[in-house]
Amino acid sequence: MRRIFAIIGILLIILIGLAFSVLNADPVAVDIFFAEFQVALSVALVITLIVGAALGALTSIGAVWRRRREISRLRRQLGYAERQLQAMRRVPLGDSD
Repeated sequence: MRRIFAIIGILLIILIGLAFSVLNADPVAVDIFFAEFQVALSVALVITLIVGAALGALTSIGAVWRRRREISRLRRQLGYAERQLQAMRRVPLGDSD
């Protein structure tokens, strides 16, 4: 059942993409400082979307790496604290006489 929904979803996305492409087929001039191209509006929009997503992913890599380092540091601290706790549990309690 899940597979059928996935296939239907993929087909729906493809149909929406095709409709978008057909409805936005007008050529536009894209000037990138040193060159100018004539491409379909839909192609220009999709390329812009892909470039924006890639730049967003690149900017988040630093934050992800910092979080992973922090998680690693906290796991080491937890391991050290657990070893200390186990050592303290092994120490016999003194006489309360």
